[in-house]
Amino acid sequence: MAKELAKQYNPLEVEAKWVEKWANEPFTADALSDKPPFCIVIPPPNVTGNLHLGHAFDNAIIDTLIRFKRMQGFEALFQPGTDHAGISTQVQVERALREEGKSKYDLGREQFLERMWAWKEKYGGIILGQLQRLGISADWSRTRFTMDEGLSKAVRKQFVELYHKGLVYRGERIVNWDPVSQTTLSELEVDREERQGKLYTLAYELEDGSGAIQIATVRPETIFADQAIAVHPNDERYKNWLGKKVRIPLTDRFIPIITDEAVEMDFGTGALKITPAHDPTDFEIGERHNLARPSVIDLDAKLTGNLVPERFRGLERFEARKVVVNALEEEGSLIEAKDYTVSLGLSQRTKEPVEPIVSLQWFYNTDEVATRILKALDDKEISIFPERYTKVNRDWLEKLRHWNISRQLWWGHQIPAWYDDAGTIYVPDPENPELDCDKDPRYAHLNLKQDPDVFDTWFSSNLWPFSTLGWPDLDDPFFKKFYPTSVLVTGYDILFFWVARMEIAGYEFTDQRPFDHVLLHGLVLDEQGQKMSKSKGNGIDPLEVMDEFGADALRFATTYASTGGQDIRWDGRRVEMGRNFNNKLWNATRFAFMHLESEKGSLGLDEGKPETLAERWIMSRLQRAIKAVTTQLEAYDLGLANRAAYDFVWSEFCDWYLEAAKPALYEGNARSRYILRTVLIDILKLLHPMIPFVTSEIYEALGFEEQLGMANWPLADESLIDPDAEASFEHLKNAVVGARNLRAEANISPQQSINLYIQGAGAKTLEENARVFESLAKATLLSEAPGGAALNQVVPDLELKLPFEGLIDVNDWKARQEKRLADLRKNLAMSEKKLSNSKFVDNAPAAVVEEERRRMAESQALISGIEQSLKQLH
Repeated sequence: MAKELAKQYNPLEVEAKWVEKWANEPFTADALSDKPPFCIVIPPPNVTGNLHLGHAFDNAIIDTLIRFKRMQGFEALFQPGTDHAGISTQVQVERALREEGKSKYDLGREQFLERMWAWKEKYGGIILGQLQRLGISADWSRTRFTMDEGLSKAVRKQFVELYHKGLVYRGERIVNWDPVSQTTLSELEVDREERQGKLYTLAYELEDGSGAIQIATVRPETIFADQAIAVHPNDERYKNWLGKKVRIPLTDRFIPIITDEAVEMDFGTGALKITPAHDPTDFEIGERHNLARPSVIDLDAKLTGNLVPERFRGLERFEARKVVVNALEEEGSLIEAKDYTVSLGLSQRTKEPVEPIVSLQWFYNTDEVATRILKALDDKEISIFPERYTKVNRDWLEKLRHWNISRQLWWGHQIPAWYDDAGTIYVPDPENPELDCDKDPRYAHLNLKQDPDVFDTWFSSNLWPFSTLGWPDLDDPFFKKFYPTSVLVTGYDILFFWVARMEIAGYEFTDQRPFDHVLLHGLVLDEQGQKMSKSKGNGIDPLEVMDEFGADALRFATTYASTGGQDIRWDGRRVEMGRNFNNKLWNATRFAFMHLESEKGSLGLDEGKPETLAERWIMSRLQRAIKAVTTQLEAYDLGLANRAAYDFVWSEFCDWYLEAAKPALYEGNARSRYILRTVLIDILKLLHPMIPFVTSEIYEALGFEEQLGMANWPLADESLIDPDAEASFEHLKNAVVGARNLRAEANISPQQSINLYIQGAGAKTLEENARVFESLAKATLLSEAPGGAALNQVVPDLELKLPFEGLIDVNDWKARQEKRLADLRKNLAMSEKKLSNSKFVDNAPAAVVEEERRRMAESQALISGIEQSLKQLH
């Protein structure tokens, strides 16, 4: 017997019940089953973070696919876990220490790390609870953390193997430096921001005094580290200058003029000052020409060193810029300073402009494996959705620089490299990577100290698709069953960073792709199309959205918006649309239960083929909906899947079928009850991956012991697709719509019954289904054409006639319509007068002008309709 549903759907009450159930009884995966595998690993959120809209989109999409595949009969694993998020987590703890008047150095590394782990224990996992609130069906028993024992072993094995292959090395290269957090940063940890700056044109005098070469720079404070002036080899302007030397302004030092193809002839003057220590492009040019790379900016972003004139030493870089520019002007070396938009790199965590510096760091040479991945992309080993991002993936891999994998932090995986007093490097043996070198008997005679740096966070999350499955244990049943994983879901903005680095790790360590498919979604923007941020105050808190509308409503909005990898403008109306849809489904089910249940229990069902037109039509439409939703989910187009399901349930099942089925249901037709229950069950299955809470609750209320998430996905029955029934029911729908239009034209109440005469090719269908039509249209069909005044309505294959006799006084109706016409013509004249006034159109707010245009169009349409009604009256 089915359970009675509450009169109103309460999402918070229902969702709390299922959140608890799915947390305590997670959807576990069986690595030893015979079912085909389907696995998606979670993009690991910051362990101490909070749920934001990006997480909500990622995980709603992932969970929709996981639930869909699980119902299709796959052994589906949604692998959960969190990232230690080195810099962002350490910044939080250091901020807390500052409030106590302390720094990490006051505690020392060991005590500081104890504080870090305590912080992780206190706040870590909050986000997992928030993801559970979203309803994701992860296997929580397998939750991993990038610094847990197993993943730490994987990270160490990665480094040790790469070192002994000669693919990681310690050397000086240019890196992003955060002067506040005092660490290098990956490109992903740097936000680019357009800011108004200046482009300075400086004169570098030739050594022989015969003239000066002009160069353009946005960083005049770095001129003291210049090593050359470079021009393009094809630039005719400087052909006679090559090999000459010029003086660095404000100094007595001279540097050569060289050629390099990296110089852009149309930027500035076409001559570029080469400062290898403070610009990535200059560094590469310097490498090609064996230039020295002295640094004049220290780790605190202040000018330093003997190359810097004494009066500028110790100045902060931006303050130094002002002072240096003034000095250049006084010397006569400043030719011009004009406004210029600069793309400034900002530390994501501290918001401080990053400083490109040359630093001794650990680097990973990914050149060889990148070539392997490019071939894999050509061979379609990995498919990216949308496909256009394959080119973006390729472009990044082709331009890949050696990856700086060391960070000057304490929170993270400490680099397993040791140094003796002479600076010689020692790394554990590949056969025993867990044995620290200072514990290795072979080095007992040495005084070894471990490198204090830790690995870049991405040097652990790059292993995520296989380290979470047990690697490096190649016999782990989960690794054997679920690797390569099936799909990776993430925002396109980290395609270059995380996705490509997982590809690198996958081919380097497992000799195969880490995932079959990559599904990229766009960034979530605010309603004006701006990127959401705390500083702008335009962020949307998904937890607040769920508290107000329910998690299903949020999931509905996210899947609805998931189309083609485009950026997504947040629209709160989509959440309201989801809430209204859930309520509609709930109320439709309550109506169904009225006919499926009695006080004594479930009413009898007559299983069999559909018989009435309404039954044949809805079963045919259901098969098409199953095919459409399945096809779109298989293609990872969740937006189209959402729309197909929504349109079928709202427009066809609720608006038409339930109304058309009422005569048979109220008569107690057992076959009609069976069809109603069958369609309802398949609807719940189709909707479940997208809105799991409300569908699970209703499915349980239908009396099923096994929860909906474990039920079989519906399969379309081609024999039930009935084009004749669809065509006939379309006639019925058109006739009902026509009857409603006539009722509205005649200003007759929806509750008042009317008489209708219908003729045309579709009339036979209506006669055969008169009971259903009369119920839907609240009308009585006339067998003969009526005389007297009447309104006509023509729809495809049908003409409907509504006689006025006994309903409406013709003269009274005409008088009312004439009065409406007069009022509308008056309104139209006012609108036309306003809109013909150029002062109004040019000066009034755009929204006001647009509203006036809308009123004018509405008046015109109403006037046309009333005039047509008066003409056809006879």
